[in-house]
Amino acid sequence: MRERRTFAERTKVLKSDEGKRKFFLVYEGASTEEIYFNALDNSGVYTDKNPLIELVPLIRSYSEDGWSNPKKILDRVIANLEEEKTGWITYESLLNRIMEYLNEQHILTTSKVQAKAIWNILETCCTKVLQKTLREDVEDIAKDCDILIKYLNKESEVVNIVTDISDIIKSTSTYDENIDKICLVIDRDKDSFISTPNNRQYEYVVKTCKKKGFGLYVTNPCFEFWLLLHFDEVFCLDRDKLLENPQITSQRRYTEYELRKLLPGYTKSKYNVEALMSRVDKAVQNEKKFCEDIVKLEYEAGSNVGRLIEELK
Repeated sequence: MRERRTFAERTKVLKSDEGKRKFFLVYEGASTEEIYFNALDNSGVYTDKNPLIELVPLIRSYSEDGWSNPKKILDRVIANLEEEKTGWITYESLLNRIMEYLNEQHILTTSKVQAKAIWNILETCCTKVLQKTLREDVEDIAKDCDILIKYLNKESEVVNIVTDISDIIKSTSTYDENIDKICLVIDRDKDSFISTPNNRQYEYVVKTCKKKGFGLYVTNPCFEFWLLLHFDEVFCLDRDKLLENPQITSQRRYTEYELRKLLPGYTKSKYNVEALMSRVDKAVQNEKKFCEDIVKLEYEAGSNVGRLIEELK
């Protein structure tokens, strides 16, 4: 996980930011939630009311792309925070930070094929040259960075990579555990969590977030239901179908199918989010007519995202 800021922005301390409380948002989905909260932030409806807060989205590092299991995401957030605290990082984290730097410097193109090729070269250097697994801790970041970048320069067509980037990538977070808050925004999708007598993942996520002081914001069955709450028509929907969220067409489940009636053209990666911004308070109030309890949300249709919105006030 990483902040959607460049390394230069993350390491630059601005006096205007001092004293601000940051809400670090970790999304299970790849784009739907980020689109919504970016619009909420840009609208100023809540952040302007409380200028001492800042919304900071955390996005997936290269090796985390495609993750959807909330327990796995939570464990990675905890591991990343521990790395920042101790200064010890794994080789997987080091490779991710190199990939992020290459992306920020526009050395990588948007081609997934090229990114995969670069990752494979770095991983090969790690295992064959450094003889380290991705899970092992890095003992000397500067030394190993130098070896990895020289190997990459030799084995790829990527050019103009500076060899001395270790100082640039060492510090990656502006998180302050004393004042800031980690917020997980996830779905209670039946396919997202494993639930067996020996592996109750929903219960684990709830208890771990409480122990760590993280905010946990769940929508059952999915984030589209939170978007539906922006419209009073949500009360006309079949609650059993909302919870089950069955497949209606080959491409859409019940919540998305109904949402498209109210928000024409909706897709998970692109939708008219501005049309929702004037309805945020309505969504917060409508949410209260459904389940908001974080424990009961495991089995009941509802959401507590509205509580995050209220906290931003």
